[in-house]
Amino acid sequence: MTQDDLLGRAQAWLAEDPDQETRDELAALLDRNATDELAARFSGTLQFGTAGLRGELGAGPMRMNRSVVIRAARGWPRT
Repeated sequence: MTQDDLLGRAQAWLAEDPDQETRDELAALLDRNATDELAARFSGTLQFGTAGLRGELGAGPMRMNRSVVIRAARGWPRT
């Protein structure tokens, strides 16, 4: 994924995130241009396992947050 793609995905996620706390977290990462951290959060999506969805709390599709739960309940894959 190119840096432009990464930043575009992060900005699109930010625009749709219903949670102020994770929006603030993601906005701070974008402001710092923290591409390594953004790549870790946007390199895929959390996957269901035997215990359901589990992951580190935070913003982005590779973290556990309200957006991920909403998208999973709707049948995913929109990111």
